[in-house]
Amino acid sequence: MINIFLSHSYKRFIRSVAFGRELTKGIFMALLALMLIAYALIAGFALDGLVTKVFEQPDSLLFVNRLLLYYFVFEFVMRYFMQNVPALDVQPYLHLPIKRTLIAHFLLSKSWLHVFNSIVLLLFTPFAFTVVAGRVGTTYALGWLGSLVILSWVLHYLVIFYKKKLDDSIWGIIAFGSAFGSLGAADYFQWFKLSDVSAIVFRASSTIWYVLVTGLILFFFLYRLNFQSFVSSLYGDDWSNKKNSATEWGKYSDWQFLKGFGAYGEWISLEIKLILRNKRPRTFLFLSGFLLLYGLIFYNDGGNSQKMPGFSLFVATFITGAFMINYGQLLFSWQGCHFDFTLTRPISVRHFIESKYWLLSATMLIAFVLSLPYAYFGWKIILVHLAIMLFNMGINVFIMMNIAMWGPKRIDLKNGDIFNYEGIGAAQYVMAFPILLAPYVFYLPFSFLVSSEVGILAVGSVGLTGFALRPYLINLTTKRLENRKYLIAAGFRKE
Repeated sequence: MINIFLSHSYKRFIRSVAFGRELTKGIFMALLALMLIAYALIAGFALDGLVTKVFEQPDSLLFVNRLLLYYFVFEFVMRYFMQNVPALDVQPYLHLPIKRTLIAHFLLSKSWLHVFNSIVLLLFTPFAFTVVAGRVGTTYALGWLGSLVILSWVLHYLVIFYKKKLDDSIWGIIAFGSAFGSLGAADYFQWFKLSDVSAIVFRASSTIWYVLVTGLILFFFLYRLNFQSFVSSLYGDDWSNKKNSATEWGKYSDWQFLKGFGAYGEWISLEIKLILRNKRPRTFLFLSGFLLLYGLIFYNDGGNSQKMPGFSLFVATFITGAFMINYGQLLFSWQGCHFDFTLTRPISVRHFIESKYWLLSATMLIAFVLSLPYAYFGWKIILVHLAIMLFNMGINVFIMMNIAMWGPKRIDLKNGDIFNYEGIGAAQYVMAFPILLAPYVFYLPFSFLVSSEVGILAVGSVGLTGFALRPYLINLTTKRLENRKYLIAAGFRKE
């Protein structure tokens, strides 16, 4: 039966209308996997030398043990973004005399063939048999390496369960944020250090076998948990009654107060529903929220960042304009599947453009307000954020909307894979350059001739001027969309 599943999957792949695109994506992913494997193998052989010579640590084993839990946290995050839930078009099999348990075992077994499940072996095997075995003994080295491998495999099935059950729910986001927030708070307030816990868990030869046994128990428990979850979802009645993320998030997208803004409010309400009810734009929204913490990497440096206000412009662009950059680069592609229907409606193109402008501007204002706690690191940072927010609202958003009209590609809103390149074209690859560099066109001359404060004031003044000229800039953008709307619609139909 397994051979039949594999044969059907292969035939579906080669007979797909998107065979060329899927083949290209597969080749790219295979090359990426080979590159990761090669880097992991090289790092594994060089790990001891890196620790002792580059980081100048006398005890490389203790140093690695202190970092292992951080490694698994990093691996969980990487798996979350790069590992997919195993999928199979099971509906054609549901009416056949095929055990659902067999289908579930096939899906879970197939998912195990993932590059991350080999990374831990390649990275730590050379270190285990050259350093660990030489100091503590081969028995401990085998237990140490085995516990790392088992914990990595535990993360494999933990990510599958999380993405299947909690990824598209409010509670999943709360759990994800609370877990990582608690670790960060514990380290910041010095309740405990994850490195100290990691050293205790992995250092002693008496405890490493408890770690191995605990990992095995968690591995089989999570496999069984995923197995039951897959089996329970393989019933025909569930396909018609099943709640999906659209209905779950649809409860939070009824914005009655927007109706008071007339046609603009109606369009903004529809755009918000599109964002909240579809995984890929919703992922961009959550990613933009996480990028609000981007400043903690650079501002928490004892005031050194304030000595480089020019670099603060770069950081502020991401903090206040993250959603504009992520979502706005595909601004018209989101409507690709129903763009023809939009053109048949008696609507104003100006309303269509201006509603998008106000939506993006509102997210910038919200991001600026949420970034106000950065005043803890100095009020000058808030002034930089304010200047960049005004520049984004007055200049960058129009740059974004006009470049987004350059050959947009249709997006299937149901696909939420992090490596989903639908809608990505030449415009998206070059769009970041004018967005990130535009503030420096006005900052650098005044900064060199007068001072950095005047340069920041110039950036904010230009943004404020652009905001004041908003009606004129919206008219120009509207005329350009009027001229290109049929070309855009024809491009969507070709996809």
